[in-house]
Amino acid sequence: MIKEAFEIVKNQMGPCGISCAACGLGNGSGAEAAKKTMDYLQSFGVSEWAPMVPGGSEIDFDNLRKSLEWVHTYVRCQGCEQGGGPPDCVIRSCAREKGYDICSKCDELDGCGKFDWLGDPSALKDRLKESKGKSKQELVEEAIAKIEL
Repeated sequence: MIKEAFEIVKNQMGPCGISCAACGLGNGSGAEAAKKTMDYLQSFGVSEWAPMVPGGSEIDFDNLRKSLEWVHTYVRCQGCEQGGGPPDCVIRSCAREKGYDICSKCDELDGCGKFDWLGDPSALKDRLKESKGKSKQELVEEAIAKIEL
């Protein structure tokens, strides 16, 4: 499944500079981790012996299984170019308004606060600044070259 998800997003990059193929939501690794967790819990019979471990009796394993199944099924992203990502992404909206496919083309990148919701945006913004002058396609190809499946 990871390979299929990777193929869908491999040539995409959000305006923020995040390579969809390197993102755990885009490449399917997050969803697959939920499936693996579900499989491990079942194969080791954790729900049967968990009540004997401190705090284990408080876990609703049926609900946990349903939650992990939901994550496996729905926590996937098709990439910004295919309608994925947060529907209200301020970065994507701003880039569209300004006519940019990638934020490295924006002269206001240094002081831009739209990246703040991603946590510490400095590394992402630094990468975008370093890539100034490169096309989005060049950046996608560089990102793909660094990915190991």
